Amino acid sequence: MKKIALLLTISAILVSLTMVSCKKDKKETPTKSYSELIVGRWKTDAAEPYFEVYNANGSGKMWDTADDVQEDEADTFDWTMDEGHKQFTQIVHFQGGQGDVPQMCNIITLNETTLKYNNDALKREVTLTRVQ
Repeated sequence: MKKIALLLTISAILVSLTMVSCKKDKKETPTKSYSELIVGRWKTDAAEPYFEVYNANGSGKMWDTADDVQEDEADTFDWTMDEGHKQFTQIVHFQGGQGDVPQMCNIITLNETTLKYNNDALKREVTLTRVQ
């Protein structure tokens, strides 16, 4: 009888240890949407960088220091995100009087540090890095 009790105790301990070792240890972190990731200040890595700023309210601004344009002279835009198609649209309000110009952009990379997209109308690819 003592042998059976001992075997049952050992079996119970082994089962307990097995269950504890199989426990999931990973914590799942929620991923951000493109609409959340794009919000912030971005720039190219050029010597005279180009900047884009995306605000959470759907507004933004862009300027190119290579054209001797500073932030206070920036063109403004409104933006919307199409999460399902990995695209966003900018409606640019140019200061030069050209009116409102829509720009459809296809997201190539968008994460905490990099925004890379191609612009259908301008036929160009833009790579920006988040500015802290």
